[in-house]
Amino acid sequence: MILLADIGATNARFSVTNGGPLYEHSDNLQVSEYNSLQELCIKYLEKYQLKDKVNKAVIGVAAPVINDEVSFVNASISFSTQELKEELFKKGLIVINDLALQAHALQSLEENEFSHIGVKKDQLNGPKILISPGTGLGLAGIVNQDIIATEAGHLNIPQKEKESDLKKIIDFFMVSNNRAPTYEDFLSGKGIKFFYETLSEGKGEYLSSKEILENKDPCKNCINTRVLLVHLLASYLRYVALVWGSTGGVYLSGSIANSLITKETFQSFREIFEESETMQNLLKSIPLILVTIEDIGLRGALEISKKL
Repeated sequence: MILLADIGATNARFSVTNGGPLYEHSDNLQVSEYNSLQELCIKYLEKYQLKDKVNKAVIGVAAPVINDEVSFVNASISFSTQELKEELFKKGLIVINDLALQAHALQSLEENEFSHIGVKKDQLNGPKILISPGTGLGLAGIVNQDIIATEAGHLNIPQKEKESDLKKIIDFFMVSNNRAPTYEDFLSGKGIKFFYETLSEGKGEYLSSKEILENKDPCKNCINTRVLLVHLLASYLRYVALVWGSTGGVYLSGSIANSLITKETFQSFREIFEESETMQNLLKSIPLILVTIEDIGLRGALEISKKL
């Protein structure tokens, strides 16, 4: 059997497959409760009595995968791929960036598993990009069937932002951290809380990032946080879409994207994305697609497992 795993900085999703078109025994574990990737894998395998049955794995990680040593960006996890293979997965192991893992699932999505943001656009034969705000901000590209992992979330946000409230937040971040913010600093779970706390000037009720986005008891600063994040996310997509020339489509995944972008905001989000004095016609031709399934990482791992 083959272990399928999508290990983020907060949540670890697991499943297994026999090599067919389906996977089973899906489960989530909290990354912070474990000291190592090996410990996470063993906990899952032992829970389902699979330790003696699984000898291969496809694992996506919230980290750049450059050589044998892999270190997570937003979690205290480091590991050696060779040691992991020797200890648990002797018959085969593929370790890949988590957004690259998700990107492998795009070709197999069913029509009921995604929504077009704004008017549906014809997809051209061009590069695709997938962006997912979460604990961090990930981006992977697909060019001529090749999947390219990036760390594009760590690009700096331009400091000459026209939106006054957003400029206020950028300025406060720079004073507090002695550096310019990256897109990941803001388009992430920690960014949601930073926006809310800055707009509240430290006087607002304590809320988690999920509570801020859900805004069950309407509060002005929750609403303003959502509005600013939608503006910044659409602007970021415009930026990276032009860099990649992504006429094949811009895809969004994850719970934050699905909370921020709703059918009621599809059109306004699309309009912000298309704002450009020089490239509006190109931007208007680019499909914007919201992936609505939660297990896109495991689906990507399943696709890759066919090569093991």
